[in-house]
Amino acid sequence: MIKNKSDTENKVLNCAYRVFLLYGYHATTLQQIATEVQLNQAMIHYYFRSKERLYGLVVKHLMDIVVANNAVEIEILGRNKINWFLNTELYNNKEMFENQIEKLYPNDWKEIVIQLKNVI
Repeated sequence: MIKNKSDTENKVLNCAYRVFLLYGYHATTLQQIATEVQLNQAMIHYYFRSKERLYGLVVKHLMDIVVANNAVEIEILGRNKINWFLNTELYNNKEMFENQIEKLYPNDWKEIVIQLKNVI
């Protein structure tokens, strides 16, 4: 998912990506991710500091794919899974999701959120 990271960081990021896309922010726990990658939860805090920061990295990766309209990546991930995640986060976790989008795209984040709502 991200280059120039340690194997452990990449394992955590890949797992977090799958888990957040499946369950959304609120239903995902760091313990779920730690158990799946066979790490102590403290190691996830060591690498990423918080669930919110890890979530932000997942959202960034997903938005890179969606904004670039990368058809190959979208098909690999599954259009339905991406749409479900975006729909869930835009409506059930609106404030945090929009904050992450604003951090990624400070100049035009509102337009991007509107576009995302139109896509799903």
